[in-house]
Amino acid sequence: MTSGPVTPDDIAPGSLFVAIGDDRVDISMTGGGAWTIPLGPQSLFDGVLEQRDKPSPSHLTNALGFIQDYFDDIVVLAPSVLAAPSITATGPHAVGLARVELGTEHVPTGYYLQRTDADEVFRTLVAEPRAERLHNPGLAHSDVDTIIGTLCIVLAIMRRLDLDRLAIQDDMQIHDNAPSI
Repeated sequence: MTSGPVTPDDIAPGSLFVAIGDDRVDISMTGGGAWTIPLGPQSLFDGVLEQRDKPSPSHLTNALGFIQDYFDDIVVLAPSVLAAPSITATGPHAVGLARVELGTEHVPTGYYLQRTDADEVFRTLVAEPRAERLHNPGLAHSDVDTIIGTLCIVLAIMRRLDLDRLAIQDDMQIHDNAPSI
């Protein structure tokens, strides 16, 4: 994969788009295939993470496990997702994760989240109470409660697919570069 925005040439058959919404994750594959994980960052926060100020290791393990279990169900239905040539996470939660990892409001076009960086952000944020998380550069107040759920989703998928990185783009970058029909 190259850096830069997603272009029609980058959208190879089998590429995955992971749209992270409040209460669900919609996964679509170019060339066909769409699945939904019925959990999102907000529903993880409200449910398995129990709105805890600092989630316990068991709550975090459960949140990661639920996402991985749902993703495994997708793999059973469509083993080809394991060979996806590219993975792009989209939506406000994905962009919010990129912002906190970068420590800035601006996410450059063509940004890739490295798994080592995602792991580091995860380790940092789960150790901080909400009041401390509020002071992280790039973390919007609206994302303070859901960022850990977002990280659980992204890391579970990255770990299951053994990814070193994944692209993060806002929906406008993708739509602006989508092929016209």
